[in-house]
Amino acid sequence: MFGFFSRRVVTSAVTARCTLPLPPIITAQCQRLPHSPPQITVRHATKKAGGSSNNGRDSAGRRLGIKVWPGTKATPGGIIVRQRGKKFLKGENVGMGNDHTLFAIVAGVVRMERSPKNRKRNIVHIVPEA
Repeated sequence: MFGFFSRRVVTSAVTARCTLPLPPIITAQCQRLPHSPPQITVRHATKKAGGSSNNGRDSAGRRLGIKVWPGTKATPGGIIVRQRGKKFLKGENVGMGNDHTLFAIVAGVVRMERSPKNRKRNIVHIVPEA
């Protein structure tokens, strides 16, 4: 019914589609369609809301490890090794703190050797200065 030459006639209440050319008498016989309300477009935000993250925090490093290397001089009370657990064991003239920190009791040169019981552990000694 609708061909290449169809036109849209807008009336106050209904929209009628008719084929061209139409005499005025036949216009009333055209198919009547219900009038559609005007389209309303709403603009939305272009960015999505940023969600919160459970990550994004970190603690500072604890600065563990060997502070005075073997063959170098250690002062009395100076820290030799800072550690968690007993990776390094105390030997001669070396003390151990509550947090397993090894410190020199006397001034001298640091010497380290492997533990005979456990090859993963080292024993730290201080050879006193003569």
